[in-house]
Amino acid sequence: MCEFTVYLDGHDDSDIVADKVIKATVKPEYVALMNAEGNVIKIPRAAITKVDTIMAELWLASVRR
Repeated sequence: MCEFTVYLDGHDDSDIVADKVIKATVKPEYVALMNAEGNVIKIPRAAITKVDTIMAELWLASVRR
C-alpha cells in the first residue's frame, strides 16, 4: 500500500499538511485526506495538482472559491 506525504502550496517540510495518507477525496468545499490510522483531515479550498506514486507525494494548491 502506498502512503503519501501531502504538501500544500509548496514542497518544503513546512508545507506538509498530512503524512501516511492512503485516500484522498475531492469535495466541493475541501479535499478530505484519510491517513493509515483512519483519521480524516479536511483541507478547505484546496485542489489536487499532482500525484507522484514513485515519490509517494501528493500536492495540493489553495484555490479561491
